[in-house]
Amino acid sequence: MKRHSVLLILILITYIEIIANVRVLSIGISEYPESSGWNKINAHNDVELIKTLFPNASSLENAVATNSEIKHQLKTLAKNVIQGDTVIFHFSGHGQQIITQASPEEADGVDEALVPYNAGKRKTTSYHGQNHLTDDVFGNAIDKLRRAVGGKGLVIVLLDACHSDSMDKDVDVSKEIYRGTDEIFGAEKMPDEKIASLREAYHNQDITALSGSTDMGNVVYISACRSDQRNYEVSVDGKGYGSLTYYFCESYRNKGLSDLHVLLSELYSGMANDKTLKFHGQLPAIRNTIGWEAPSKTTSNVGNGSGRMSGATNDTDRSSYQTVIWSIIAAGLILIFIALWITKKRKK
Repeated sequence: MKRHSVLLILILITYIEIIANVRVLSIGISEYPESSGWNKINAHNDVELIKTLFPNASSLENAVATNSEIKHQLKTLAKNVIQGDTVIFHFSGHGQQIITQASPEEADGVDEALVPYNAGKRKTTSYHGQNHLTDDVFGNAIDKLRRAVGGKGLVIVLLDACHSDSMDKDVDVSKEIYRGTDEIFGAEKMPDEKIASLREAYHNQDITALSGSTDMGNVVYISACRSDQRNYEVSVDGKGYGSLTYYFCESYRNKGLSDLHVLLSELYSGMANDKTLKFHGQLPAIRNTIGWEAPSKTTSNVGNGSGRMSGATNDTDRSSYQTVIWSIIAAGLILIFIALWITKKRKK
């Protein structure tokens, strides 16, 4: 009897280790300081929407969402995750290009940056961009998360911000809200020709491939728009939402994470067919290590949730894999309980 009990405990421990958590960090900045130059957006609605699907999500909003606190939360997240976890990082706020701090002579010339609460829109005598969260720093933090969740883990990055175009809300002309700015931080005194060449060189970096490794989890970066587009908000029942947040939550509600290819295709299709986004030509930018590709313009099945796949058509989705394992373990537990019950009956 003891032997059966020990076996049962070992199986239960294995089962607990196999069950991976979905951990979510949601950041929303609706109101920046007046002195920052950034205007108000509906990021709070985005955080609320994320929390309807992930009630245990950690969140930072407005004044709490500073550069240092965001980086601290990312470090804490990397310490607390376990092998096989799925991590979703969600940012809803402003985005901006910034003259690269590492090397002014780099080919692209500018960095992509998220705008925390304490980051100003323009360079001043007291602010030099130190609170912008640049892609280099952010990318390193995401790579640490990928290593922490291991080869069977997954990191999804949702960036509901614009990184190159204007988001100013002109209340006298339009009720549409769009995020970002056409001003490159640190380029205030540059001639128009130089700024144009920076943007062209930067746009050419969009196709940069993501690195994969057996000791790092897969990663999916989803931006609300390409670097040369505006990120418009969508209005649903009179409430404004970030376009990416809304369609990700809709796709997750319908498809879950059991098949990432299907989820990404539905998200892409939803945004591509949204009337507001379609009018402005806005499309999400999705880079990933799972082999998913956006449908080409000639693909006829854009709206049916299929999307082209390359290099990963034989990959087994980790969630599907876990479902099979859980089913096997559940069946094993049932058999053990039956065996224990029969043994007990025979002894009587």
